[in-house]
Amino acid sequence: GPALLVGSSNYEDGQTNGGSIRIYDLQQQRTGESILGPTFCTGPLALADFDNDGDLDLFVGGRMLAGRYPEPAPSLLLRMENNRFVVAQRFDRLGLVSGAVFSDLDGDGRPELVLACDWGPVRVFGLQEGHYQERTRELGLAECTGWWNGVATGDLDGDGQLDIVASNWGLNSKYRPTPKQPVRIYYGDFAGSEGVDIVEAYFDPATGKEVPNRGFRAVAAALPFIQEKIENFAAYGLASLQDIYGDKLKDAGVVEANALQSVVYFNRGGRFEPAPLPGQAQWAPAFGVCIADLDGDGAEDVFLSQNFFAVNPDDWRHDAGRGLLLRGNGQGRLDPVPGQVSGIAVYGEQRGCAVCDYDGDGRVDLAVTQNGNATRLFHNRRAQPGLRVRLVGPPGNPGAVGTSLRLLFGDRKGPLREVQAGSGYWSHNSLIQVLATPEPATGIWLRWPGGKTATFTLPAGAKEVSIAQTGALKVLR
Repeated sequence: GPALLVGSSNYEDGQTNGGSIRIYDLQQQRTGESILGPTFCTGPLALADFDNDGDLDLFVGGRMLAGRYPEPAPSLLLRMENNRFVVAQRFDRLGLVSGAVFSDLDGDGRPELVLACDWGPVRVFGLQEGHYQERTRELGLAECTGWWNGVATGDLDGDGQLDIVASNWGLNSKYRPTPKQPVRIYYGDFAGSEGVDIVEAYFDPATGKEVPNRGFRAVAAALPFIQEKIENFAAYGLASLQDIYGDKLKDAGVVEANALQSVVYFNRGGRFEPAPLPGQAQWAPAFGVCIADLDGDGAEDVFLSQNFFAVNPDDWRHDAGRGLLLRGNGQGRLDPVPGQVSGIAVYGEQRGCAVCDYDGDGRVDLAVTQNGNATRLFHNRRAQPGLRVRLVGPPGNPGAVGTSLRLLFGDRKGPLREVQAGSGYWSHNSLIQVLATPEPATGIWLRWPGGKTATFTLPAGAKEVSIAQTGALKVLR
């Protein structure tokens, strides 16, 4: 029956291998088993049938190691075997994973694993002989490191290939990194306390030298030995990072970010081409990402959840976002829609977001969560209604997660859509797809998990259909 999977940070369990995923049986209304995992803060979850055996497998992203930020955390891929999850692959020292989605980027019927990593790139792993191997560099994604938060895929230019939208910190902050002058964190046991100390650094544009980001008072309080070398504020203000820390930096770990723009990576067939999202998308840190046709015009749109308030005393809170709708034109262009036009205005710390036609009217609705505030649900009233599509898969994957589908309009095809379980920023969109019908659709094309394709003729006037992987299309209304 249906189950709810909940990530659990287990570093306070007092165990070396505590519960990282808790399973709740919704049919029996009871708590099931707890899946053991490494001692870390559990991050994003995503499901897909990566081994093509008819049931869903689980990726568990490691967000961080408690008390050891920014050391790279491990992540896990769990295979479903005999109704239990077992470890299929362990990604040691993968990084600080903040967003995850399984998505078939190359159209071969097998899902790639796409990850948004804090202090790293957007990373892509592809299946090779049953295991995931990294393809980030060959796809052109390795050079752009950032504070990536969320990731989603969708066909923004209508070419039948899934593009990647990744949310980042934006440009409305004091940080201005470049590929030649990134922002960095050096980490290690600087104070001899057997813990992990961090030193934040950036390049001073006036001198070209790497200098500390935090003020003298804050640094001296955390690392008292600094006062043995630096006597006062004036000396600290003139010192480079090397002047202050010297040989301590040699043995330190280091992470860096050279770009903070939220971007779309257009899929060019074996290579991804980056393009920054419009300026308004850079006004605040972005987290959740949804890709759906929110106005029903036949072109995929993008929604970003925004803002971050929990800053250190040297910074200001980032509150310039109200949640941003970007209207797509079907050819890759995304235009900001003001809140007074879209009706979307959320002033708090937005985090996750998800789309679902909750009232069954053929229009895509939007839910946005907030940190420390109420979840907001936006009812779509103005979009042109589309076709609701329910897919029926095998018992282990009843929603046919991993299926790609496109509407056919005579000789023309609509944008590619994919059924996913877990995407954006720790969120899950509805499995029921709403496909826009700006004109009457004549058919629908599907690629099931594993790569088998099928095409069905759509009866005139159908508002909702179900399609079974066994090959039957049924008009529901």
